[in-house]
Amino acid sequence: MLFALGDIPVKVFTADEVLSPYVYVFYAAFIVSFIFTPIMRAVATHFGIVDKPDGTRKIHREPVAYLGGAAVFLGWIFGLAIAQFTYLHRTQANTHTHVQINFSIIIAACVIVLLGLKDDITGVRPKLKIAGQVLAAVFLLSLGVGTHSAQPLLETLGDRLSLYMYGTIPAVSFFPEYVTQIVSGCLVISVVVGCCNATNLMDGLDGLCGGVTGIIAFGYLFLAVHMAMYGGGNVNADALRIVLGLSLLGAVLGFIPYNFNPASIFMGDTGSMFMGFAIATQIILMAEESPKWFLAGMVMFALPVLDTSLAFVRRYVNGRPFFAPDKHHIHHQLMARGLTVKKTVLSLYAMAIGFCLLGASVAVMRTRYAGAAYLVTFGSIIVAAYKMGMVHEQATAVDQKFLDESDIVGLPADIEPSLVLEVKERLPARAASAGNAPGIWEQPVQPVHPQKNPA
Repeated sequence: MLFALGDIPVKVFTADEVLSPYVYVFYAAFIVSFIFTPIMRAVATHFGIVDKPDGTRKIHREPVAYLGGAAVFLGWIFGLAIAQFTYLHRTQANTHTHVQINFSIIIAACVIVLLGLKDDITGVRPKLKIAGQVLAAVFLLSLGVGTHSAQPLLETLGDRLSLYMYGTIPAVSFFPEYVTQIVSGCLVISVVVGCCNATNLMDGLDGLCGGVTGIIAFGYLFLAVHMAMYGGGNVNADALRIVLGLSLLGAVLGFIPYNFNPASIFMGDTGSMFMGFAIATQIILMAEESPKWFLAGMVMFALPVLDTSLAFVRRYVNGRPFFAPDKHHIHHQLMARGLTVKKTVLSLYAMAIGFCLLGASVAVMRTRYAGAAYLVTFGSIIVAAYKMGMVHEQATAVDQKFLDESDIVGLPADIEPSLVLEVKERLPARAASAGNAPGIWEQPVQPVHPQKNPA
């Protein structure tokens, strides 16, 4: 179908015409991830790379293998490899016939995966994690990915400023090139670091991070297909966004059956940070197209961003370190209100779907109207989060029993100094029957060393 863009006729492609050449990318990513996930579980179990329960934040009962994220990465990378053999959905002068993937995306992804593996095996300090994520963003910028991601926004802003100041729109950009590159570099670093940490913090329940990422990947695929259907710009950029969406979606769906409650393998920081990086790359590529697609991508990613933002605000308000773990995330709050793990995860899936539908609305309405809907939605969520106690930690009052003479009847008269008596707090009946109450951040109980009777 043809429509006129000014005096230039532009063909509109159907979703099938745009998507069908690349669907083999999804097949490859899904199959590889599905096959390698149990293999990585066996490897992790053999070498003792497991997540052991601690009775507080880690609620699983038995040790669970890590390295599921490595299987997701293998599926993703294999999907991109298959994309090299697929033809573009439309021809364009002076372009290749196959999808061209910027190699810096692969290098940066490897940096994130190696950093995650290091953290899963031996542990990594938060500052080193941030440094590795910044390094991955620098690799993206080094070969041209995202170097002009802020240009569409700056051009729109420059036109408005020029029209206000001079009464006319200039023929050249209002902002110099170096300003565009500096702002774009800051945007890329912020998106990569923010997305990696947001998905990392979201990984708190079986199947939660993977399922939410799969939903977001499907939303991004919808946006990529829509842009390719009506786009008259760079055909390889359209194809690259579709291929990245298909490879991430296939890799995540191949992993989810093993990770859903009860999970037989965890993705670890390898998977959670890699998923964040893959999402960040797609957001950056959408930002290069238009500010409205960048806005749509951020809205679809709103659930992890919201949870992370509330976590940092909560820790700041309560005077705790930004990277200190707690049990007040959204999923903890839902479980504290009586939901099971599966119901909590499914509830957050529904919320993620709602955000994706909200982000997709930018494809059918003007950005200014979509922005108004976004503001109302986020404002309502923030107020609800405040009412749920997700900003101020509320300490739980407990009774403490002190020893008197009747309590020590039967104890040896001569107690050795090395003997340790653990004084436990008396929890309410409901909390005691359920173990540690979800949503309560607990201070470690200090052991008491009784002294020998001086008499």
